[in-house]
Amino acid sequence: MFSVLFFVTLGSHALSHHDTKALIEQLTKRINSGESTAENYYRRAIEYRVLGRLKEAKNDLRIALQRNENFILARREITRILSKQGQHKLAILSAEKVITTATTQREKSSAMILLARMLLNAGEPLEAIKYSSTAFKLNPNGKLEWYLLHARLLGELKRDNERPEILRKGYQLTGSIVLRNAWIDSLLECKKYETALPIIEKELISSRLKSSWKLRRAKAYIGIGKINDAMNDLRMCLKELDQRIHPKKPDMTLIADRGMVNALLGNIEAAKNDLSHLIHIGAEKWVTIHLNKAISLMENQ
Repeated sequence: MFSVLFFVTLGSHALSHHDTKALIEQLTKRINSGESTAENYYRRAIEYRVLGRLKEAKNDLRIALQRNENFILARREITRILSKQGQHKLAILSAEKVITTATTQREKSSAMILLARMLLNAGEPLEAIKYSSTAFKLNPNGKLEWYLLHARLLGELKRDNERPEILRKGYQLTGSIVLRNAWIDSLLECKKYETALPIIEKELISSRLKSSWKLRRAKAYIGIGKINDAMNDLRMCLKELDQRIHPKKPDMTLIADRGMVNALLGNIEAAKNDLSHLIHIGAEKWVTIHLNKAISLMENQ
């Protein structure tokens, strides 16, 4: 059964790449036959980006902007590519241009978030949070990714005690499970164990896959001194994670959870192996930062 699923997945992946290349060919024919519009260059740039061909994508986006300098979607896309390529100053300038190009309050607030993200990528969280705060003033309801970004910026600025409230507000307004989980994690990080525990217990009752919630409960138990209960949760969590992590296509978040479980159990070498694996497969800082801290803390005890 697994081999069948593997080849189906592999086939669909290859097909999607084939479709992308076919679409690039179609758009190229249109452009060469006289339909060299900003929209066609933008559409081809998106397909190039999907294939990881950022140089070609950037060239097409520049042409699209030459044809229509107010093409806000193209401006946003080239901003992200510049940042991904490490051209942070150009990315920031491009994001600022998105703000000046925006014509509605909704567009401006979204552009503020884009600039905040570019500033964070450039290592300027203090400047970035000014723009994410302004975005919420322009659009108080915000979006899921806005709340996550703002909370991350608060963390970067060592203002951790402010993180639970922004995430709780986001969860209440959006109903997002992602924000709910981030809110609970922030409560644990701020040592608000008694507040987090009832929510965790409720989720454990209703969840089929329990490892992430058992890990959260173990952290809360450690925080209130119920060490034996925490160790039991961690051992059960480790057993489930070992069964769920695919050896060839592992999920980054599951590896990070297993690394954290191992660190809390005192299995430091196993935790380090998971951390190294995450770094090797390109995990971003937000995926590894808590595991890194946990390993350092356990080693220094």
